[in-house]
Amino acid sequence: MILAIDPGLQKCGLAVMDGESRVLEKKVIERVRLESEVVGLVAKYRMDTIVIGGGTAAKSVQRELSRIDLYCNIVFTDEKFSTLEARRKYWREHSLRGLLRFVPTSLLPPPVPIDDYAAVVLGERYLKG
Repeated sequence: MILAIDPGLQKCGLAVMDGESRVLEKKVIERVRLESEVVGLVAKYRMDTIVIGGGTAAKSVQRELSRIDLYCNIVFTDEKFSTLEARRKYWREHSLRGLLRFVPTSLLPPPVPIDDYAAVVLGERYLKG
């Protein structure tokens, strides 16, 4: 079991995944709730690894989490193009209807934050090695 985190300055995406890349839970949270959410998820799923996207806010997230006794390995993974992959994942799960079906999804921003999908992408990258 792993917890993948797409770190941001205002919000973070979280995804709990098993060793076969199945998503058990995913959500977008405000950054100020990160510590309490991580503690709750680690306790609930008894995971041993936390994967953090190595982008802008990665080091500050690591500092926040290192203050808590989580007893988890913290590893970083490359965030390059993870937002684009997350956008594709989102549109695969939420197909367009009506005339919007004819508009390329690359031209349509998702109507909701997709940080949770980005966390799934980061988790998949880590699990693939």
